[in-house]
Amino acid sequence: MDHKTRHTRIEPAEVVCVGEALWDLYAPEGIPLEQAKLLRRVPGGGAVNTATALVRLGIRSGLCAALGDDAMGRGLRDEVAAAGIDVGRLSLSAARTGLMLVAIERGEARFAGYRQGESEAQALAAALPERWQTRVVHFTGIAPVRGASGALARAAASARREGCAVAVDVNARPRMWPRAARTASVPGAEAGAAPVSGAGVRGCFRLFGQADLVKCSAGDLDVLGTTARALRERLRPEATLVVTDGARETLLLGPGGERAVAPRPVRPHDPTGAGDAFCAGMLASLVWEERARWGDAALMLRAVARGHDVARAWVRRKRG
Repeated sequence: MDHKTRHTRIEPAEVVCVGEALWDLYAPEGIPLEQAKLLRRVPGGGAVNTATALVRLGIRSGLCAALGDDAMGRGLRDEVAAAGIDVGRLSLSAARTGLMLVAIERGEARFAGYRQGESEAQALAAALPERWQTRVVHFTGIAPVRGASGALARAAASARREGCAVAVDVNARPRMWPRAARTASVPGAEAGAAPVSGAGVRGCFRLFGQADLVKCSAGDLDVLGTTARALRERLRPEATLVVTDGARETLLLGPGGERAVAPRPVRPHDPTGAGDAFCAGMLASLVWEERARWGDAALMLRAVARGHDVARAWVRRKRG
């Protein structure tokens, strides 16, 4: 990779967030995208949101992602770096920088994406470092693209060999996963659920299988066409699966069995990034713990509680 496309790292990151980095373009509140004449530009994407929330919590974070080698990509890189995030693992590539248009209407968010999912995934795979040199590697917003997801699974295995803990936020984007459906359903798929299959999806499940912590939402399970228990069976015996469901109880499935944690309610004006902030809260609680302790039920319950608090603060901050 061309060293000219990288910024020099100042301090080693404690958590490296791997995955999507893009611009969120917000219409003025209450204005439909069809009528918006001005858009507010905000760094977004799962990896950027999680890294940003970690920095706000005092955890040094880094970003491993691929942006376009253009004005939008360089501008995003510079703004992320200015927020205190280590961009030493960020690559500028031929892939176009993703854009997500967002409108908040009557308390609900509407989205319109302008992205090249397959190109982004391949560019991310090419940007993966040989060594991580961090405590935790967190993967998020991964697309089931043939070759690319397998590279991520191998990168996660390499991180484990290096002694890093590995976390995954499934973050299954519906617009990306159906394209991978080809010939067979994932084991544990429910009747009537959208089938997911193919080499790209198998690579994603190999990535999940490398993790010490997997977070997904009820919506992610629907996209994957599986259940919490079926997904848990595909993970390491010592791993923990955390399943969120909006304001409903969060489910933990780990070595010690199943537990449920109820979040305190908050009125979500703009929920964009709340799940990423939830992951940041969990990781902030876990980053200094030995990887072997990540399966401890009491530790994970505290981490989930902090995740709820950070997600609530994220939503309130966006509400102003």
